[in-house]
Amino acid sequence: MTDTADLSYAPATELLALMRRRELSPTELMHHTLDRVRDLDPALGAVVRLDAERALAQAADATERIARDAPGIGPLTGLPVLVKDGEDAAGLPTGHGTRAFLDAPPAAHDSLHVARLRAAGAIVIGKTNLPPMGAGVHTSNDAFGTTRNPWNTDLSPGGSSGGSAAAVAAGLVSLATAGDGGGSTRIPAALCGVVGLKPSRGRIPQGPSRTTHWPRNTVLGCVTRTVRDTALHLDIAAGHHPADPYSLPAPAASYQQAVDAATAHPTPLRVRVLRTFGVADPKPPQLAALERAADALRAQGLQVIDEDAVLPGARDFPLTVQLRQKVLARARLTSVLDTFDTRPETFEPWFAAALEQARSVTVEEIARYWEHRARLDQWAAGLFAGHDLLLTPTVPTPAWPAEGPDLAAVVRERTIPIAYTSVFNDTGHPAISLPAGFDDGLPCAVQLVAPHHREDRLLAAAALLEKATPCHRPRADLGVRD
Repeated sequence: MTDTADLSYAPATELLALMRRRELSPTELMHHTLDRVRDLDPALGAVVRLDAERALAQAADATERIARDAPGIGPLTGLPVLVKDGEDAAGLPTGHGTRAFLDAPPAAHDSLHVARLRAAGAIVIGKTNLPPMGAGVHTSNDAFGTTRNPWNTDLSPGGSSGGSAAAVAAGLVSLATAGDGGGSTRIPAALCGVVGLKPSRGRIPQGPSRTTHWPRNTVLGCVTRTVRDTALHLDIAAGHHPADPYSLPAPAASYQQAVDAATAHPTPLRVRVLRTFGVADPKPPQLAALERAADALRAQGLQVIDEDAVLPGARDFPLTVQLRQKVLARARLTSVLDTFDTRPETFEPWFAAALEQARSVTVEEIARYWEHRARLDQWAAGLFAGHDLLLTPTVPTPAWPAEGPDLAAVVRERTIPIAYTSVFNDTGHPAISLPAGFDDGLPCAVQLVAPHHREDRLLAAAALLEKATPCHRPRADLGVRD
């Protein structure tokens, strides 16, 4: 496999297999990766830090160890990866997507998540862009500027993991880390035409950190090109760590094995299709993608039932979203309180205003928020009482402008970007966004959701759907589809 386009868009599992067979060396792959970042990222703005010298040195070491079949070669040895700039990666500053931390010193230690990837042999080449502390559905800040969608650079890749999704979609790397507190992995994956998993709450340990993220709505994950790459990542990243007392035990079986078994022998699962939740009016391309996905699952022998359900408090959904964002802003404020108290002017003005407003969150507002989450838990439990999976749109619309959506319009038109995603952050269910065709040159996507802790079932069904979906990729000019 020598064609550079094939290297650029090959799944991680294929790249790793080529390196194990010594048909491709980690050094060759690293040179290709760094050249591609150099050539294409100026038009994207996805990569905010690059550590090329160290990456090449680590690739040379991996090449030497593979050549002599040294002991301890890990399942990701030689694979270049990017890390979302909200996570610590030793030797690189953590900017959190805000100019307030633009001059932060290099992190002394990896996050637990990044440490597990490195221990498996992955080579961290740099960091990807995000909105300030992940607070946005488009990726832009005053430190590194705006990240753009590789399918059309006038448009956004979404947020908050927009830099990671754009990098994978553009063929810079095959795997990048992500985080999801309301759709921040799945929304960029949907808008960029890649795979984005939000695992169960606690599946991948978080930290170590000074304060616990007390709303427990944010989880770590990745964006990849294939479901099997996502399963590989989860096999490595999942499992309890004492630094995160809320993290789940390691799964009993491999997620890659679950994917392989499902594609060989599909299980006749029951899938419920939900179109609007009573709060969204998805655009025709998103509904067409949902129909294609439902038909593809039926063709694989799954029982697909088209039966919508209405979210609790649907009538006041925009107000509920506002309350949710205000409470989550308070959690962000808690984590940067010292910096904000001493240097508030270093934060982006709109973000500083949101943090300042978070000081006024009342006990009554927090109580209303948690009462709503309890209702969501009961609602979701009812959905899964008679079904194995849920199938929904991921987002109500195609990609919005790079500068962000028109917030007044999305409320008026019932196309709030997190309408389908945030509920499952609040309930903790695993959910995945998958490519589901194209419309007018832009990717469409659907979301699959599984019961608590059933990533095996989720990834198995996702692999079946992936088999039926044609693969496309942006061209090198970052604006036209192959």
